[in-house]
Amino acid sequence: RGAVPLPPDFTLLQVVPELETGGAEQSTIDVAQAVVRAGGTALVATRGGRMASRLTADGGRLAQMPVQTKNPLTMLGNAARLVALIRQEKVSIVHARSRAPAFSALWAAKATGTPFVATYHGVYKAQSALKRWYNAVMTRGDLVIANSDYTRAHVLAEHDLDPDRLVTIPRGVDFERFDPAFVT
Repeated sequence: RGAVPLPPDFTLLQVVPELETGGAEQSTIDVAQAVVRAGGTALVATRGGRMASRLTADGGRLAQMPVQTKNPLTMLGNAARLVALIRQEKVSIVHARSRAPAFSALWAAKATGTPFVATYHGVYKAQSALKRWYNAVMTRGDLVIANSDYTRAHVLAEHDLDPDRLVTIPRGVDFERFDPAFVT
């Protein structure tokens, strides 16, 4: 479909724990591919994984770092690595796709004055104030994306968030990948 033109020198940095398998990972690959097709640069900070080769085959670039960790000291180190990457690559937007990496990504975005977006890929349970605070990192961006209306309702019920900062972008399916004509 017709790609929306990107600003000149547009660079998107997505931050996801791993590129193994799953909806957040597939969305990361799909968005990176769309950015490259539209003439931008797509970076993904991740521990890596079996989907990394798809990212690079599509023209995206891998920035391997331990963003999957919940260790506070490593998270601070990741923030410093992300700050350096954001400055070196002149990143336009930082997009976090998971809670632990979102802390490092948020700190780096704030330190560099780069817009920060986070996607809520599902419903996170919070049975304590600490867990609710941990989950809320996903709502601290300039824009929050929910992957469904159900997730959007959950986010609004759980967090004090201006509904205008929350948009729903449902996951899609690439029907060409599942075309029965390609199955022998």
